[in-house]
Amino acid sequence: MATTVTGGNAGMNLVQRLQRNPILLLGLSISLIAVAVVLIWLNLSARDAASVQTGTSLQVAEGLEAAVSVLVAAHDIPRGQAVSAGDLRLHRMAGPAPSGSFSDASPAIGRVATNDIRASQIVFRNSLSDEPAAAGIAALIPEGQRAFALRVAEEDIVGGFLQAGDRVDVFATFPGAVYGQQAGIGQRAGDQSKSALLLQDMQVLAVGAALSSKGTEINNGARTVTVAASPDALARLALAGRLGHITLAIRNPADRDMVPAETVALDDLRPGAAPVSTAETMEKSGDAGQATGRRITIYSGASQSTVMAPR
Repeated sequence: MATTVTGGNAGMNLVQRLQRNPILLLGLSISLIAVAVVLIWLNLSARDAASVQTGTSLQVAEGLEAAVSVLVAAHDIPRGQAVSAGDLRLHRMAGPAPSGSFSDASPAIGRVATNDIRASQIVFRNSLSDEPAAAGIAALIPEGQRAFALRVAEEDIVGGFLQAGDRVDVFATFPGAVYGQQAGIGQRAGDQSKSALLLQDMQVLAVGAALSSKGTEINNGARTVTVAASPDALARLALAGRLGHITLAIRNPADRDMVPAETVALDDLRPGAAPVSTAETMEKSGDAGQATGRRITIYSGASQSTVMAPR
């Protein structure tokens, strides 16, 4: 009983002390409120963390579902290069895919890059073309050759029927003044002009500004023809264009044979030259001395003949 009374007295003393000391009562109240706030904050924080974690998981799942594959360059692709499978790779990225991109390599393979495409850059449809000419004339030049423009008139390009992609032979005609030949005193000077088959089987890259064939359309306005030439032929073309007159002859696309190149002077066109049969007969009969002269091969389409012209 003494213990109980003592405990009761202690409780009464605490209550009395609180009643007598308002500051102590206020401090206790604040402490209780602080504990309650902390408990509430911990509870809310736990709920927010769970909510954030759930939302993040949903976003990751949605992002994985929205990812798409786009075609990118495996390395630098220069303008004019035909694209191969080794030039491309698929790259996964968050969708949607950019407009004009490829999701598969098949439609891009074999097409020509119309501009430089950098490594890892997305390959767009407007960066490729089925026509090599869309990449400019540089893309049309065969490896190891150069593009060279010849100044021509309409009659020099077969009446305007020459088209880009044709193959031609180049003839050059030089006036007699080029050779610097002069007659002696009291002698009349003759025309020493000469014409020669300069180059054969050359690829036409462009007629005027046209980099591709126009079908049956005639190139009336063309004043230049650009051909592909080997480096050692460039000097010959440049000199011939500077000093002489250049004419082009169209070849059959299937005809890739080379013929002996000859130089023809005006004397070679003199009428009355002995036919080849007469010259050969005279040679066989042992009277070759009477058959002196220059043997000339004349080409007419697919046929040819040989005559002897007097020197």
